Amino acid sequence: MSLFYGDILMIISIIVIVNLSLAASYRGIWRRVEAVSGREAVLPCEVGPIDHSDKLYVVLWYRNSDKEPIYSYDNRPGRLQASEDRHTIKSPALYGRVTFRPGLIPALHIKPVMRSDEANYTCRADFRIATSRRTHLRLHVVVPPEVPILRVAGQRITEGILGPLQEGSPLVITCDVIGGTPPPTVVWMRHKKIIDSQIESYSPSMIENQLSILSLTREFHNAKLTCLAANNNVTAPVQATIVITMNYSSLTCTSHFLPPVRPLITRLDSPPKVLQVGREYDITCFTAGSRPHTNITWTLGNMASFTSITPVTEHGINITTSTVKVMASRRYHGQRLTCTAVNPYYSNYPLADSILLNVTYPPVATIELGRGVSSNVQEGEDIYFNCHVDANPPTYKISWYHKGSPVKHSPEEGVLLTKNSLALRDVTRTQAGPYVCSAYNVEGDAHSHPLNLTVNYAPICSEKESSGPPRVYAAGIGQYINVSCIVLASPSKVKYSWVFNNSVTSQRLPGDQVFTAKDGSSIVSFQPQDPNDYGTLQCWAQNSVGRMTTPCLFHIVPAGRPESPVGCRVSNKTYDTLTVTCTPGFNGGLEQSFLAKAGRPFSRVFEAVTGRSQLNVTSEKPRFFLEGLIPGLDYTIQVRAKNIIGESPPVRLEAFTYKMAENRMRDEQVEKPPQAQDTFAGALVASAIGTTVTVLLVGITIRCLWSKRRRRREREAESQDIALKESRQCLPPDKAGTTSENTDTVTKSKTLHISDLSCEDKTSKRSIPLYPPNNKMAAREWHLTTVSKTTGGDKSGMEERSFSRETIFGLHDALMSCTLLHGSESWMLISTEKMKVVVQEMQ
Repeated sequence: MSLFYGDILMIISIIVIVNLSLAASYRGIWRRVEAVSGREAVLPCEVGPIDHSDKLYVVLWYRNSDKEPIYSYDNRPGRLQASEDRHTIKSPALYGRVTFRPGLIPALHIKPVMRSDEANYTCRADFRIATSRRTHLRLHVVVPPEVPILRVAGQRITEGILGPLQEGSPLVITCDVIGGTPPPTVVWMRHKKIIDSQIESYSPSMIENQLSILSLTREFHNAKLTCLAANNNVTAPVQATIVITMNYSSLTCTSHFLPPVRPLITRLDSPPKVLQVGREYDITCFTAGSRPHTNITWTLGNMASFTSITPVTEHGINITTSTVKVMASRRYHGQRLTCTAVNPYYSNYPLADSILLNVTYPPVATIELGRGVSSNVQEGEDIYFNCHVDANPPTYKISWYHKGSPVKHSPEEGVLLTKNSLALRDVTRTQAGPYVCSAYNVEGDAHSHPLNLTVNYAPICSEKESSGPPRVYAAGIGQYINVSCIVLASPSKVKYSWVFNNSVTSQRLPGDQVFTAKDGSSIVSFQPQDPNDYGTLQCWAQNSVGRMTTPCLFHIVPAGRPESPVGCRVSNKTYDTLTVTCTPGFNGGLEQSFLAKAGRPFSRVFEAVTGRSQLNVTSEKPRFFLEGLIPGLDYTIQVRAKNIIGESPPVRLEAFTYKMAENRMRDEQVEKPPQAQDTFAGALVASAIGTTVTVLLVGITIRCLWSKRRRRREREAESQDIALKESRQCLPPDKAGTTSENTDTVTKSKTLHISDLSCEDKTSKRSIPLYPPNNKMAAREWHLTTVSKTTGGDKSGMEERSFSRETIFGLHDALMSCTLLHGSESWMLISTEKMKVVVQEMQ
């Protein structure tokens, strides 16, 4: 029996050692220490070799991340203290249970240890000469399970004997184990061999293993079935044993009876060397040479976590084949799949074959902060991240991302990347936010869950306030203005204060002038009372980190007229539109708008056609679209800014519209034969040069002639007015008036086609075109209106004839100095009124 327990303890010890090695490899320097609840826990403090001239002075013990020690030992000389007074227990939970024993291997003893004592412990040893040394320990408190309870058909077995039972009958025995931390392993054993390890029910408070025997044979007579539970290698496993007694008939031998034979071979049939995660594999095991047929069982895992697999078994002549389906999983990697064949007559001679599963799977990445580092840091501190990766095959690359953007190695900027770590030195507020590590291998890639880094910093002005010059507010004497200040800070809870400063005074504004908005900004209500109240407002803010080093500045100036726009230019010219674009100047501290005026000085045609001497356009922004202009003319454009106080000085621009012929030449190009392209191109260049020179000369000549003709027309108009007055004075008095009650007015109108009209120059007597031949907008018909006024039935009264203004669009200025001809009729220009051109019929 002692040998049996020794084997069990040895198996459990191997399991615990493996777990300890795995935990140590995973956590690095943390050392695992186990203790059984109710017994003594020994936490060694490794001080290492000490020089003969050195001495251990102080030992401090810390629990988890506590900043204050839970236990201290002061061995410094010169203190008049008894030996027991050198020990100080600072944790009330450890009173009466803890003591530190200095010696060759100093250690902290906790007796009795409790489940609540499970934690991480750090021992710091200070010496007279040598530097301090630390030992990191992780205490795991094991709570043994209670004694198993055996039940058959729901009835608890207390006598330890079951039977007698009939041969061939089924048997189901339930083993319930209560408690245990960590959860215990519960197995059924017979003759020191495990016969059932399948857990039917698992909960934090109880584990149930049910042993099912389909058909009892005589081998179970006086057999001892033991349910064993263990979760540590310190205490002996708890167990419950039952003895089975049976009633069975005697064995009858016949001449046909053949003696049983043990199996000769058990092999796995071409098992896969590599399994890819997520795929299902059929693995076959065969055994031969056994009589009767063997029972084949499959197990997956080690002694601590083996799993039974349900196979499909086929019996042939002297051969038994068993196949299992294995769905490759990451948790199966490194576990052993075993096929075991047992002849029921030779149960003590099993024959097995196994394979160590090699499962390939994509990485699984997790990110965590370095030891002793918090995710909430202040600007200027250092921060460390570790990326833990589980992958097979190993990863070939690990990448880091901040807010979705890759993090690159840059020592000059304080960003250090090693194999699995990221270090940030002198962290800034721009480095706050989520961090993710990604791992890659041939099976795929994986991204960790984001870990958010919070960087606390003192308030600074918002980007809107700090990106440009200080904002300027304009106000009149006695006018209230609200100045808003918002800052960036972490934590965002800030306290504001305002200071007014100028060359005369510097004072802090009272609290009744300052209030906080819903968005967290601070607003001050300021009213200049006299000219000395203009200056600069300083907005200060402070949070738990500190006060801002530079305030947000706002200049308060007297309100005035806006400044003129700058950078004005003309673009997007067409035959009848222009686009003007400017940059706004200072608005005088008030909301401003913009006005553009376009006109053609000294031109009667523009006023006659558009009905106005200039074109006005108003806009909220200094961008104007001028339309309805006359093609081929020069214009003067004035741009102003205005607010409620006044207007700015104008900005003057010179611009012109394209001629209609120029646009048509672009749209209606005549295609030339390929063989004549070179000749046509040369002729076109020569023609363009000649045309340019001619246009310049003609333009200069026309300008000079226009000035002379204008002066001449003015003189002729004066003489014609005098003649008209004299002719009216010659009429009888009863016919000269136009307001008599006997005066009748008759209005006649007729339409004249443009082809029937001509204009004869008064001086040269040559015919002049009435409209530009390329002007598509010129009227093709003129409407001549005749107004006849008679007095007292006399039809020889005055006749006034006029052409409506809209019908002469596109006329040359030559109309002012020519005689209008239509058949035998002729007219001479008398005057130009608002809506018509008055002419006099020539006799």
